[in-house]
Amino acid sequence: MIKIDLKLDNWNDIIKQCRTNKYLANSHKRKEMQQISWFIRQMPKIDKYPVKINFIWHIANSNSDLDGKSCKSILDAMQILGILENDNIKHINEINYKAVKDEKEYVEIEVVNGD
Repeated sequence: MIKIDLKLDNWNDIIKQCRTNKYLANSHKRKEMQQISWFIRQMPKIDKYPVKINFIWHIANSNSDLDGKSCKSILDAMQILGILENDNIKHINEINYKAVKDEKEYVEIEVVNGD
């Protein structure tokens, strides 16, 4: 299990940025992916597909919406680092989200063989 010790933007934040300035939103995504990369560098390369990926979202505010959490930047960073070959359904056949009430916001990732 890998811990990404960051509070990542949710979909509402991302949509707001895109409406404000599409270039700013792209810049922010690149910055977020760079930050994520520091945490996932130690992940081993996935060599057997398909996989199931579990995202355990640690959430400080219980009013937060789980459907607004986005794993897009995480999966894209995993591809850039060569950990994940692709994020299509040939390579990932299941993604699960779980919310855990916590004092700090972060996400844990678990990659499991999806056969």
